[in-house]
Amino acid sequence: MSKVASETRLWGVSLSPGVALGRACVYSQAVHNTEYSYDQADWQETRLSEALGWMLDRLEVLAEEAEVKLDTHTANIFRAHRLILASPSMQQRLFRAINEEQLSAESAVEQQLELYRTQLAAADSEYLRERAADIVELQRGLLDRLRGVTASLRCQDMAYCQIGQCPLGNDHILVAPELTASLAIEMDNKTRGFLVERGGKHSHATILAQALNLPAVSGIHDLPRIPLNAKILIDGNSGVVFLNPSRETLNHYHEALESAVCPLQLSDPIPELKVMANIDRAAGIHEVLTTAAEGIGLYRTEIEVLAEGHLLSEAEQTTRYTEVVKAMAGRPVYIRLLDIGADKTPHWLNLPREDNPALGCRGARLLLNHPELLREQARALARAARHGPIHVVYPMIIDRHQFLALRTLFEAALEDLPASSLRHGVMLEVPSACLQVRELLAEADFGCIGTNDLVQYLFAVDRTNEAIDSDDLLEHAVLWQLLETLAGAAREARRPLSLCGELAGDTGFTQRVIAAGINTVSVSPRRIAEVRQAARRQGS
Repeated sequence: MSKVASETRLWGVSLSPGVALGRACVYSQAVHNTEYSYDQADWQETRLSEALGWMLDRLEVLAEEAEVKLDTHTANIFRAHRLILASPSMQQRLFRAINEEQLSAESAVEQQLELYRTQLAAADSEYLRERAADIVELQRGLLDRLRGVTASLRCQDMAYCQIGQCPLGNDHILVAPELTASLAIEMDNKTRGFLVERGGKHSHATILAQALNLPAVSGIHDLPRIPLNAKILIDGNSGVVFLNPSRETLNHYHEALESAVCPLQLSDPIPELKVMANIDRAAGIHEVLTTAAEGIGLYRTEIEVLAEGHLLSEAEQTTRYTEVVKAMAGRPVYIRLLDIGADKTPHWLNLPREDNPALGCRGARLLLNHPELLREQARALARAARHGPIHVVYPMIIDRHQFLALRTLFEAALEDLPASSLRHGVMLEVPSACLQVRELLAEADFGCIGTNDLVQYLFAVDRTNEAIDSDDLLEHAVLWQLLETLAGAAREARRPLSLCGELAGDTGFTQRVIAAGINTVSVSPRRIAEVRQAARRQGS
């Protein structure tokens, strides 16, 4: 690639509005193995099973990251993809192609997902036609896994970066063949925009880029010729792209670039409501610091595990938890114990299949049945707490007895480690625990109301089912009566109480949350400023 000596202009198609400037960060792939000497059907089945398990885990990670960064509706994009692959009919079609047609795992994936894509592409509905691109992304992900393809990022100064992390900390424009939903949600907070060859205006990837306020331009067919040392300015409003923009061009876009330097809105803490941030990985702490969050209200540690594809060692967990605690410099840090199970069951744990996993061995129940999952996490939390207090959140607690049993197991794992900086509290997300809230808060140091699962179990509604609109349930009088009861019990017990989940970040409910007696919420970093603004209206 030759160096561009002066400004070069490229013209493309706008996918997401806005203006961004950054260094070229090029998406690339490497193939580690492309040939197999095993043609037997049982071997192909094994390969397909592993690829499907990996893809299902990955989609759940993306869903959880989307829920933290944006909202449940966005997360359901990835959960819908997951349902397609997890459906018995799709899996039967894939394995039947191997056994009856003697196809390889790759050929079965290509054939069956292409048939499904063709059906969607021929639909009368524009929405369904746009979903055909989602099937292509699923197909590509499975084929990449089967063929040993790994993706990385590279720029002039770094040959390989992990997706979602820029060790150099540069503002960058991601240059890729196609804008996919997974790329959009996995990018770190140093990604300022996307420059791609292909991308649909109504695709889920484009919707995500717009929701993240990241400009995107497609239809650029000279991407391989873009130098790794190029600075890129993209105008997502007009579709114009500038390689190594001139001083005159930078001056022209100065005001727009200044307003886009930080895509997150900034706001100072307010007396009306304490607003903390949700994170799903330690790497997300940098975005939290930008928003002036008053603490970490929910750190979903199971996403670290799902993303890595294996259980983390005590040392690995200690490093990540310590990074978060140090960064918050004394502000509250609420770290949830592994909430594995239901739709967050990694295939590599080889847990027994459950007919109804949402009501099965999940959260606290799973940790009690598999104490080996808890031991190293408990010790890592105790070590990280040397650098600042940690609130340990116990997930899916059903009653006082279960909370005490799990806390005893946790403390037994610490042995010679100090635990004075650890606080122990419960997620109030199961109706039975809410009914026993006073007994629980008599034992616990704090409570966290998890509204997503609480709504699901309170009203017997699957929150991941797109065919069911659960939004109206957030208005239901029974839910608000319960929230007021929980807030009253926390005041009586003099225990801190916080609210997280979709309801916490919905500014249409902020004033109602305060009126219910709840004065602490935990939301996506991108919603902190909006929630504070809504709370100010309550206080004015």
